[in-house]
Amino acid sequence: MTVLFVCYGNICRSPMAEALLRRAIDERPELRDVEVLSAGVAAIDGNRATPLACAAVHDAFDLDLTAHRARQLLPATDADVVLALDDESLQAARRLRLKVRPELLGDYVGTGEEVDDPYGGTRAEYDACARQIDRLVQGVVQRLASRETTSR
Repeated sequence: MTVLFVCYGNICRSPMAEALLRRAIDERPELRDVEVLSAGVAAIDGNRATPLACAAVHDAFDLDLTAHRARQLLPATDADVVLALDDESLQAARRLRLKVRPELLGDYVGTGEEVDDPYGGTRAEYDACARQIDRLVQGVVQRLASRETTSR
């Protein structure tokens, strides 16, 4: 199974979500077959994660985003679950007519919330964003784990 996080530029929110979900599933043996990716609806391939995104997940979660490189979401992009971090990215992803219908991350975990783009914001905004994404990712883990339990 592949989970794909989508945001605008794939340099802030979706790389944080990708790293946070990878960390969370590493602690769950029943989810060892889950692959995690990220992409942006307007990404410039090869761009690095922003320094503030790197700092936010490093300081709070001891994760390293320095190797991340942005990638553009394309119609041929394949994933089993596509989760957009905000409604604007969701609508753009849906216009691409992917194989799987993208969902809002907040809807997928039952909160209905969007994750605001911290790009151009303060360190405090990035830190708050990382904490919000981590909380939502925990909901993704719970949903994936329950899916695994019922499929056995």
